[in-house]
Amino acid sequence: MSKATSSNVANRPPQHQVFINFRGDELRLKFVSHLENALKREHINVFIDNDLGMGKDLGILFEEIKKSKIAIAVISSLYTKSSYCLDELATIKDCVEEGALEVFPVFFKVPVETVEKQKGAFGDNFRYKVKSGVGNPVHGSISLCRMVFVFS
Repeated sequence: MSKATSSNVANRPPQHQVFINFRGDELRLKFVSHLENALKREHINVFIDNDLGMGKDLGILFEEIKKSKIAIAVISSLYTKSSYCLDELATIKDCVEEGALEVFPVFFKVPVETVEKQKGAFGDNFRYKVKSGVGNPVHGSISLCRMVFVFS
């Protein structure tokens, strides 16, 4: 009987199959809410940070990323303004390199070239984070921002 129980547990989908990484203020009630609803209609378990407030422990988010099978990084013009987004992206990158996660970038109203060449507000915000040392030290690696292209 315990064999059947452990087998059932092993065959269950992870708590969250998809982790959605995005800049909350900009997209939470717009594109991301539609994306979340579409995935849920297809019975796909989704994790979205709806409850974690400013200054809270990001460890919870990192654990959810590690439990997921897929990450969707919704890149927008103000994405790099958020240290949270960049910290999550660094964790996503680590999981992808370990072979534990697949990631799909979505470029929301931001040209791919803007991200690739770090232009405009997107690039300005990223350079500010690097220069000021805000957030994860891995932000100092310009390739972190460009890694999105490796995933696509």
